[in-house]
Amino acid sequence: MTFDAIATIREETERSVAALTATAPDQRVPTCPDWTADDLLWHLAEVHEFWAAILESGATEEEQVMAIEEGKAERPAEREALLARRAAATDALLTQLAAHEDEDPAWFWYSEVQGVGITRRMQTHEATIHRVDAELTAGRPVTPLSRQIAADGLAHVLEVMWPAGFEWIPDWAVIRPVAAVEIVPEGGVARWVEISRWSGTRPRDGKEFDAPVARALPADEPAGDLPRARAAGTAQALDLWAWGREQALEHLGEEDQRVALQGDSAALAQLETLIAEGHD
Repeated sequence: MTFDAIATIREETERSVAALTATAPDQRVPTCPDWTADDLLWHLAEVHEFWAAILESGATEEEQVMAIEEGKAERPAEREALLARRAAATDALLTQLAAHEDEDPAWFWYSEVQGVGITRRMQTHEATIHRVDAELTAGRPVTPLSRQIAADGLAHVLEVMWPAGFEWIPDWAVIRPVAAVEIVPEGGVARWVEISRWSGTRPRDGKEFDAPVARALPADEPAGDLPRARAAGTAQALDLWAWGREQALEHLGEEDQRVALQGDSAALAQLETLIAEGHD
């Protein structure tokens, strides 16, 4: 990493709290419309509390993680108690991150990457993205992302958030590639992403599924004749777009107000569906 993760998590979380406490508890979060301002505060608290417990306990197995989740205290009813819970949770997380090396073992929800390092990276970007959510909720100007944070945040989506979806596809589903997209960050290295869809009928209740997943391709350019598209922009624009926070770009500088999309209409439609899935 080319940035201080602990300092970033602390600063971004405090910005979130400052924004959220300046607005009504029931104010809707525009980028997560099912949440209120206090729901977002609680999300920050429970996420930091959970990962602090993972690191403190040294959990590496699903059974250990389930025990931590089941032992979680209930959400406080009052905002003051919620704020206190959040502050304690953030302190606990940062203490654990400071006490561990990236190579130390720790459970993570994507089997391809395990250890404290991926938790450090994930929490950096979760704190940053939720700070954007909080500022939008409060109607405040959106604080720009540093180039280093934005570039790594985009890489995190391509390397972790999207490919992890393949692990959650049930055995009865069919997977078919549907599009290839070139992601082109300004001043950075372009990467190709293959979008697939998994579909099928769930045996236990007959429910039909058809959903997108994606992963970055190791080759410079994909083989075959999949419909193709291109998404280009600054690291900040692409990062916010890939996390489903493109509306934040309206509150930033002119050069970051859009991601330039071009290509086959079928590929663009698949890309739009993938982005619409979003990340909480």
